[in-house]
Amino acid sequence: MSRDSAAFEPYPDPGEIWRYLEDRFGLERDLFARHRLWWRAGDKREKPVWIVHEDCAPPVEVKVDWVGLCLMRQPPPRGFPTSAFLRRFGAPATRNVVDVDWDTGLRLMYNHQIEHAPLDDKGGPYIVRSPRTVLGRGWVRKGRLILDTPKGWPNQLMPRTELAEVGEAP
Repeated sequence: MSRDSAAFEPYPDPGEIWRYLEDRFGLERDLFARHRLWWRAGDKREKPVWIVHEDCAPPVEVKVDWVGLCLMRQPPPRGFPTSAFLRRFGAPATRNVVDVDWDTGLRLMYNHQIEHAPLDDKGGPYIVRSPRTVLGRGWVRKGRLILDTPKGWPNQLMPRTELAEVGEAP
């Protein structure tokens, strides 16, 4: 299939994703009322699902690889929300949220793990949230909370030398 924007299609069952987000995280559908979901149905590789404001649609005359914000890299049941999506929409979550203080959040951003019991039988994904912001997607593995941290994020927060000065160096 062509990689141009004409290959984008509205996601065929948005209700499935809205139900998942509501069941897993307590994110009410009203939060997404002005958004639509798109994907590339014929793509042989992963089939990411993008969330886009209702007034926006993939342009047909310009080739684009992505549109909007990647919600999932593949649809349910195997897919789960990206950290970028959870950072944007996860603040009002009421379920499967791990609230941490800012110092713990910084340690998690530097790929440290903290002891934490799973919040449910599924073991994740979870929303990791600090008083300042949603940090992203986390998992509890073998009794340890792990944050999916893109490599560039820690360097945007505070250089390691400054972190060492406040006693939080990894």
